[in-house]
Amino acid sequence: MLANLNPEQKKAVETTEGPVLVLSGAGTGKTCVLVTRVAYILANNLAQPWQILALTFTNKAANEMKNRIGNMLSKTNDEFIARDLWCGTFHSICLRILRTNATRIGLLSDFVIYGEDEQKMVLKNVFAAMGADPKEMDAAEWVEKISNIKDTGSIENANIGARTRQIIDNYNAELKRIGAVDFGDIILYVLELFEKHPDVLEKYQRQFKYIMVDEFQDTNNAQMQLLKLLTRGTECPNICCVGDDDQSIYSWRGAEIKNILDFEKTFPGAKIIRLETNYRSTGNILGAANSLIRHNNGRLGKDLHPADEKSVGEPVYVLTVPSNYDEARLIADTILRYANGKYSDYAVLIRTGSLSRGFEETFAENHIPYRLVGTTKFYDRLEIRDVIAYVRLLVHPTDDIAFARVITRPRRGFGPSAIAKMRAMGGGLMHGLRAVNFGGKQGTTAKEFLDAFDFDWRSMSPVDAVKKLLERTRYMQYWNESKDPDAPDRISNIRDLITNVVATYDSLAEFLEHAALMTTDDNDNEINSDASAVNIMTIHAAKGLEFDTVFLPAWEDGIFPNDKAIKDGGLEEERRLAYVALTRARRRVIITNTMSRMLFGSRQYYSPARFIAEMDGRFLDFGGRAPRYETPQYTASKPKQKIESIVGKLVEHAELGRGVVIESHDDILTVAFNKIGIKKVARNFIKFIG
Repeated sequence: MLANLNPEQKKAVETTEGPVLVLSGAGTGKTCVLVTRVAYILANNLAQPWQILALTFTNKAANEMKNRIGNMLSKTNDEFIARDLWCGTFHSICLRILRTNATRIGLLSDFVIYGEDEQKMVLKNVFAAMGADPKEMDAAEWVEKISNIKDTGSIENANIGARTRQIIDNYNAELKRIGAVDFGDIILYVLELFEKHPDVLEKYQRQFKYIMVDEFQDTNNAQMQLLKLLTRGTECPNICCVGDDDQSIYSWRGAEIKNILDFEKTFPGAKIIRLETNYRSTGNILGAANSLIRHNNGRLGKDLHPADEKSVGEPVYVLTVPSNYDEARLIADTILRYANGKYSDYAVLIRTGSLSRGFEETFAENHIPYRLVGTTKFYDRLEIRDVIAYVRLLVHPTDDIAFARVITRPRRGFGPSAIAKMRAMGGGLMHGLRAVNFGGKQGTTAKEFLDAFDFDWRSMSPVDAVKKLLERTRYMQYWNESKDPDAPDRISNIRDLITNVVATYDSLAEFLEHAALMTTDDNDNEINSDASAVNIMTIHAAKGLEFDTVFLPAWEDGIFPNDKAIKDGGLEEERRLAYVALTRARRRVIITNTMSRMLFGSRQYYSPARFIAEMDGRFLDFGGRAPRYETPQYTASKPKQKIESIVGKLVEHAELGRGVVIESHDDILTVAFNKIGIKKVARNFIKFIG
């Protein structure tokens, strides 16, 4: 059972008594440790299966753990049955407890669980009963807001306004009247059950002799309160939490990194065991990741090293290219040149889903199969389909499908009965809108809608025509005034479509033809091991995955790290996200940044991400070349050769103009340009003129 474990893994398995925090770095075999630890406890008769509580964050992880434990125990002829373990997600375990004890806190034992759609319907009824304007109350936004508040573990102590509290109280009362709970209630009600009924809490405290938690860095306040209650009153509880503070990247959905950082305060006398032997990445990749994450102050500290100390591998390549178009072409060309049909070995990890468009189009043009994971394809996004529908209706006024889509966004008060009247007039819905004699507000709205399409768009450039159309129909105004938390991203995507797609065509008809081809693209959006395709995904979606070669585009200050993190003090989580991105790679990492990007109708200039400068240059290659795929002669500790000082020299750049070098770091120069100020550029794009 322990034969295949390294010394640090073995220690984590055999340390069964008292509070234990296992700091498990990327690729260090944490699942193996968790599974073996449970099997070890059972095999040594330290507990019965039902006395072990193992908490995970996904049903997939829970099922995998139970299967692997069952397989491991079957080899030792033990009679323990894995299905008797209390192994599951926080919510599934709490649901099990709640079903058994529902009546103790005034719930029906057969309560139903409402998902997001049902929650929206309940909230709409609540808003109507309160006399609130439905246009001012976005049910989807309130579902998210209520969920976030419940994840704090206490509605009573939440820092919220009187109106918000009233809405939540009315919403919860309506759920209770119906005999329903929402997802956020499941843990909250168990907390209430334990606090109000000590005998129930004591029963589960006696039952769970060992508690284990996976991905501990992702726990929120409510989940942490549950763990504290289950261990309350025990001087030295047998709780083992496995996690990695350096991979805490979900604060936006309630995860609290302080839970793992304060483990020793919460559980005095806790032992901390570090898993630092990495079985995934090469020495140079780990060296770069280690040197980057050391810049964070909020961490417990560890350094990863490869299981094979001789596995130095290729350096982490850092390539600077002129534009985002060149970036997408470089990545596509590299894949075409070296993939040899094994496309699934490659991944493009992006900071935000809005960066995917350039890669989607370039890959499609070059017939590179790809799948988009963790984000919606650019041309499948609601706002992009809306804009395409608006343009279709402008160019083809008889397009009833486009009409039916755009008439409802923004809402204009034309429901099914009004549409039926238009349809009855014949000649298409646009004609029907003109023909039906709508009165009052509907009549005014109908005239405004028709007038919005009545301009000489044929004499305008495609870009100007689309901008004018979206302004006249108040579609951009709709998103600018929207309370949807995704509204800023949607606006950014619309601008990206206009600036970087519509602008490349001579007519709207040509643009619509291109859009039709992109929206009917049959690339699979699921990870399917049977289909070889390049994976394009956000870094968040890539956590827990690994690939042979990883491309990390748009490493530029303002994009990654993003502006909000820079302004609001969120750099440490952005740095953890960069660390996660680097450690997804087995053999090769290629970081790219551009000197300029087309955004919002103009060329924007960015500096390379500060994370690049924070990594130890010994593990990087700034050569500006495409990666060499033969094994290079590198050692992790080989220093770079000194470059002759060029500070003060006059230089010229094809796009940025003339300037003076004020700092030199290997092949990256900091130049004070005459027109645009100080920028960092790759040396090979600079011409020395004095």
